[in-house]
Amino acid sequence: MNILSYRGPSTPGGVSATLSRVIEQTETTQRWWYLHGSQLRKKLGKQNSTDDVCQIPFKIVEGHYRFCNKFLWPVLHELSEFASFDEADKNMYEQLNLSFAWNVRHTEELGANTKTFVNDYQLALCPKYLSEHSSGKIDLFWHIPWPKYVKDSFAPHLCQIAEGLLHSHKIGFHIDCYGQNFLNFVHQYMPAYKVHFAAGLITKPDGGTVSIVCHPLGVDSDYWLNKLREESYSCRDVDVEAFSNKPFVLSVDRADYTKGVFQRLSAIEHFFSTNSDKMEKVTFLQLCQKTRAGLPAYDEYWHQCKTLCESINRRWGSTDWQPIVWIDTPVSANVLAWLYKRAEVMLVTPVLDGLNLTAKEFALCSKDGTLILSKHAGAWRELSDNVLTLNDLEPETISKQIATALSTPEIKRKERMDGLKQTVLANSLGNWWQKFGGELRRTEKVVALSHKLHHNTRREMWIAK
Repeated sequence: MNILSYRGPSTPGGVSATLSRVIEQTETTQRWWYLHGSQLRKKLGKQNSTDDVCQIPFKIVEGHYRFCNKFLWPVLHELSEFASFDEADKNMYEQLNLSFAWNVRHTEELGANTKTFVNDYQLALCPKYLSEHSSGKIDLFWHIPWPKYVKDSFAPHLCQIAEGLLHSHKIGFHIDCYGQNFLNFVHQYMPAYKVHFAAGLITKPDGGTVSIVCHPLGVDSDYWLNKLREESYSCRDVDVEAFSNKPFVLSVDRADYTKGVFQRLSAIEHFFSTNSDKMEKVTFLQLCQKTRAGLPAYDEYWHQCKTLCESINRRWGSTDWQPIVWIDTPVSANVLAWLYKRAEVMLVTPVLDGLNLTAKEFALCSKDGTLILSKHAGAWRELSDNVLTLNDLEPETISKQIATALSTPEIKRKERMDGLKQTVLANSLGNWWQKFGGELRRTEKVVALSHKLHHNTRREMWIAK
């Protein structure tokens, strides 16, 4: 199988890490194509070595990057007020997709039995370019939302993206509503295609069909549970000892306007203004890195968030305590697992999110914490029964849920966390990958572990009574 993704091994981001674990757990040979700087590379299976395939002109890479982040990202997250369109950047987006596909076609034998898995919106045109010279099976997974609402002026550009996707055999989405949004978009703007809503199928003008598959990404439970067992928390940027004995509220994301960072900070301000008894007793730990540096909308958002954080710390902080500890450098998975385990509360506040893997990672690693989750995160559909839901991102709403989480009795916290673990373990990484013709090891082990965790948690709750 050929796997095509924008990012490669050891790149920040849940999707890249997921593909790495898929390849590590797969017996068959995978050829992973990805971009490293402006270098197109190919990694063969679990081997450490990679081949440099070709150098893509920097102008193309930069234009592609701008089109993805200045236009596609905000439009697809229904935040068109941040979107700006540039025809030259769109052309560079097309050129990079064409370069990916051309090199795969001319390096590999793409026969009728060859499978290709294309990952996400950066490479949406690759199925079209690959299928022009190959009859092999192409599946694509779309990790971010497909919007319910699209401005008419933006619709022609999204039609080109959708046309690229529709050369796949399967198009995957995390949740049903994103798949439904895509079907509605094709029905409304692409009349040459016939949409079968009930079956989740689209018939193409040539008579071929495309299946819409909705299945949320699972997490590698063995990976995270091993990180918990290692209990290594050495980190130059996090004084973990300071978080060992006092309650803390954890957030993990990028300073991206889709993540609701500013709304979260506003809620922390509201929380301390209405819960003065919590001053110096609760700390908000924010692991939040700058993203897409050099693009004005993201740089300005970063500045706004940092300014608000500094204002909150000046107003409420003291010589010995700061309400918000902001870590803006990467931390290891070991440290992250250590923090997940001990956080009293995990606060996840996206305006709109394809899934949100950090919510699932927290559920696996936490002992008896509480997850506060925006209903606009894709993961909310799976986890909603055992989280405190944010129906909106108003400061009062978030602040109230923080106060509720911190006052929840231990037995109730354990009951919720037991339910979260069961849900996350039931949808393994292998479940997701099998939807696209792959197969991973350790499926039985995960199921057995799920039963063990369930039994142990119930036993702890019985003793507590």
